[in-house]
Formats: sequence, structure tokens, C-alpha cells
Amino acid sequence: MVIVLRNVDDVLAWAGRLVDPALRAAVTRLPEPSRQIADLQLGWADGPRSCAAHERSALTLVCAGAVGGDPHDAVPAAVAVELLHHWAEIRRDLRAGDLTRKHRPTAWSVFGAQPATLGAEALLALAFDVAATGDPTRPAVPPVGRTTPEPVRPVSGAVRQATCERTGPITGGTTVRVLGDTVQQLLHGDHTTLVLGDRTTGDRGDLLRECLGAAERHAGALLGSACALGALAGGGDRAQVEQLRLFGVRLGLAVQFADDLLGIWGDPAQTGRPRYADLRRRRRSLPVTAALVAGADELAEVLGREDRLGDTDLERAAKSIEQSGARAWCRQQADDLLAQALLALDLAIPSPAAVAELVALARRATRHSA
Repeated sequence: MVIVLRNVDDVLAWAGRLVDPALRAAVTRLPEPSRQIADLQLGWADGPRSCAAHERSALTLVCAGAVGGDPHDAVPAAVAVELLHHWAEIRRDLRAGDLTRKHRPTAWSVFGAQPATLGAEALLALAFDVAATGDPTRPAVPPVGRTTPEPVRPVSGAVRQATCERTGPITGGTTVRVLGDTVQQLLHGDHTTLVLGDRTTGDRGDLLRECLGAAERHAGALLGSACALGALAGGGDRAQVEQLRLFGVRLGLAVQFADDLLGIWGDPAQTGRPRYADLRRRRRSLPVTAALVAGADELAEVLGREDRLGDTDLERAAKSIEQSGARAWCRQQADDLLAQALLALDLAIPSPAAVAELVALARRATRHSA
């Protein structure tokens, strides 16, 4: 048997070719205000999406093939995960007050807080619709009181063939349950983050455990569902689905550690954010929390000030984190979590080609140059 291996860029480009047309078809069904918000959020106004935007979709499709299924059957699941991700991103940007993300304005900074919130809820509802029907191209239901439906942009035959006619072995009920569990995890993570932001006292060990739990519910739950839904669409057995879900959860948490390092020490040209971005907004990221738990009193003093933090303050805070050992600890945690993810992947007994592609995707997603 000859195994054809693709490099990671080829896998990401392939995932984009399969999923983006179906994702566009789904978003086309939204009413105009929400459609405009979705177009901005997904970056379509800037042209084709970048390879990094296809990482979640690639995980879903490759996991379907890993258990012996047809990746085309996982396209609706990948679309649902993308919609869920962008619902969460709009809410996160609004909560953090971020004006830009990855070199473009955030939805709420352009349309306002309330319209952006409504657009996010429209994306969430659409995610569940796609999950339940397995059909991103299903025509929209006409609004109550209209005698004729609102015109819908035409969908190519290729998109319909890849989505409508290939529902695969996955059932809508199973997909909806997985998606619903993921939403609950994300919301639980949001509640934990709110509580952490208000805490000024308490056991430091509990503080770090709660911060890790929130990160796992945010980043881990989403990638875990992306991988599990792919395995389900591919017809994987219960053990394979669970191991691939665990692979995604551990990978997601590793990605969060890497992203939080970049949130402080990342290159602005790479991240689209200013240096020390997370410190500027006093975000309780993983490096910050680990440093506070380690006794970084200077960091606590800087972040506890009510006035605006200047460049000198930010440099002091960053140096305090590094001297506490938190930066090195976060790097090691990202590496250890990646190793745990790869162990779970090995236990799923996927196809050899899929292993190579999933390993490459995981290593790309967890690169931390900070």
C-alpha cells in the first residue's frame, strides 16, 4: 500500500477548499444585518481566509479520515464548529474590549456592542441548524408575514454535492448534543473567568487551578468537539471518538498556553497586537496567573494600579513574570500538553497518513516563539 503524505500547508488549503464554500453558503442564509457582521468576523471582506483560519476545519476533516471515513461527510460538522468558534470570538472581543483582532477591526468596534451580540447569536443559531440538518445550503425560512422569500445567493452544484448529498453516518442528534455540550463548556469557562477577574484574595493554588480550568473549557472544548465530530462523521467507534476528543482538548489547552505567551511577548507583526497586549488590559492570562501564584509582588503592584500603565510599567510587569519562572513554566506546559495530545492520538489507532497530518497540524498550532 502506498501512503501519500501532504505537508501541513497542503492540508490547510485542502480544508479551506472543502469547507469555505459550504460556510459561505450557510452565512448567506442569514438576514442582512447579521450577514454583514459575519462577513467582517470571518474576514471575507479582506479576500480569501488565511491558512491559519482553516486549522479547526482541517482537524475535523482529517479526524474523519483517521477512523476510515470520508472527510467530505464531515464538512457540515466543520461548518458548525466554525460558526460556534466565531460566536465565541465575538463575545470574547466584546467582553475584553478589544478593538482589533489579527490585523482587522472587531465586530463590535464597527457595528456596536448590541448589533454584534445579535450577530453572534445568529451565528450560534445557524451552527445548531447546520448540526441538526447536516446541510449548510438549506434555503432560509421566509420571515413571518412575507409572501415571497428573501432572495438567496445561488449555491454551486459542487457545494451541494459535497454537503447535501453526503450526510454520511453521523446523525443530527449526535452532532447537536456534542455542540450543546461545547456551548455549556464555553459558557462555564466565561463564568469562571468573570469570577477570577473579581478575585483579589484566596488560595493561590485554587486560583491557578481555576484559571487552568477556564482555559480548558474555552480552548480545549472547542478543539475537542472539532475532533470528536470529525471522528463521529467518519464512523469511528466510541473509544476512537473519545481519544480524538481528548487529543483536541489537550491540543486546545496547549494552544492557549502558546497564545498567552504571544499575548505578552509576541511580535506585533505576527500577532496584530501591540507588545505586552494582555498586560495593557490587565488580562489574567496563564503566565500572569502563574506569576502571581509564584509570588510576583511587583507584578501584583503594577496590575493593581488604577491609572493607565505606561511602557515602563509594562516592561516591569513582563520582567517580573519572567523572573518568577512563569514564562518558562508556560513554555514547558505547552510542550507537555502537546505530548499528552499526541499520546491520545496514538491510542485512537488512526490511519498512518492521518497521524502524520494531525501531528503536523498540532505542531503548527502550538508554535510559541515568545
